[in-house]
Amino acid sequence: MDKKLMNKITEQIQAYINEQEKMGKTPNMESLNSFLGDVITVQNRTSIADFNGFTSEQMYQMINNPLGKECPVQLRKLSNSEIEEIPFLKQALHLLRFLSEKELKLTPQGYIPPKLVTTLYEMGLSDWNSDYYKQKLESRVEVVQVLRIALKECGFIKVRDGKMSLTTKGGKILKDYNALLNALMVFLLFDFNTGYFDLYQDMEIGNVGRLYSLWLLHRYGDIWRHKNFYAEAYFNAFPDLFPSACYEFRTFDRVFHYIGLCDINKTEEDRGFDFGSKTRKREILDKIFTFVEPQDK
Repeated sequence: MDKKLMNKITEQIQAYINEQEKMGKTPNMESLNSFLGDVITVQNRTSIADFNGFTSEQMYQMINNPLGKECPVQLRKLSNSEIEEIPFLKQALHLLRFLSEKELKLTPQGYIPPKLVTTLYEMGLSDWNSDYYKQKLESRVEVVQVLRIALKECGFIKVRDGKMSLTTKGGKILKDYNALLNALMVFLLFDFNTGYFDLYQDMEIGNVGRLYSLWLLHRYGDIWRHKNFYAEAYFNAFPDLFPSACYEFRTFDRVFHYIGLCDINKTEEDRGFDFGSKTRKREILDKIFTFVEPQDK
């Protein structure tokens, strides 16, 4: 609970005590707790400007219960063909199918062989940093590294004696594409530590409230906007976090773009002062998710 909200509740409690004393009553602990409960209930259901109109309860759900029944952001149930249109899912399905046929012998350094890295990379969105290297090595293609982390952490693949293979859980998930979609989206939008690949010290920035960032992209992403537009809204909602450029890269370049939810202005035509600083949503975002709009939107 932030300081402004705490001060507001304290003022309301004091006003209640003063009013009771004017009537010659001294509120006991039971009545104070009852009053406090009513205040908090109202507060949790009140639209907050810094949350773009969401309530505290809605923000709590986005942070702590991502894609759950009470969360303002939820996954749609999609057909198998629709799921295969999602770049990250297309990559995941290809690797899982490959492993369902045979084990994958990794390189002596423990990496996925370059030929398969190239195939997986080309199934996703073009990434300027990875395109810089002609040969696609896992150590240079971050989206493939993220894919491997996601499938391993979800329990779908394992590595043993220099070979990657499918787990029993991974074999079962291939029969239910929506279950795979749900597992990977929960991991990427909640569990994935996007600071794993950078040297920024604050691990909370971009990791906390990622679904709120997703809603911001849904709400404002119809046109190209500077990423700092979203950063400003994000840090307004989370004032305890010190503003940092890592939010923009972790959120858009590292998560949303890898999933296939947004474009980044990183083509040859975009070269110049604003290169890589703007983003907009891709049509697929609103096909994958449903959004409950806040009260004042």
